[in-house]
Amino acid sequence: MSIRCYIPTTLTALRAGLESVHAVAPDAQGRELGGEELEAREFDALCIAAALAATQAFEASAVSPRAVVAYDAPDSSAGEGLAEGFDVLTLDGVEMTSIASIHLDEAEVWEEAADIAAQRGTEAAEDHLGEADLLWYDVSELPELLRDQD
Repeated sequence: MSIRCYIPTTLTALRAGLESVHAVAPDAQGRELGGEELEAREFDALCIAAALAATQAFEASAVSPRAVVAYDAPDSSAGEGLAEGFDVLTLDGVEMTSIASIHLDEAEVWEEAADIAAQRGTEAAEDHLGEADLLWYDVSELPELLRDQD
């Protein structure tokens, strides 16, 4: 078995490789749910990770679009409570073969957020990103995504 979790990161960090990271996942009770209830809990975990990624996008010295990596972590991954119903997992490494999908900001949305950050600050830019959905990409598209961002 594995734990579906969501790694908040940035496109620049993703390009550099995911070594030691934190990920958001439904807690043990949430992972026992099935069907639509589990899907809803996983979607909420993705949304939490997207908000954390937005913060990371403007923290680094090189401002970079946010990314969320859907990842199947080993059941033995260490976790601790993050918020009611959710854990944060500590992952020492990320196996590329266990990445399920990648979620990125649409280029236009990211450019708007970067402009907003320059004009009104990062909090306003994070709010703007919070109103936008991330685009879904299959893991097989990762090399192309990283090339396109150069």
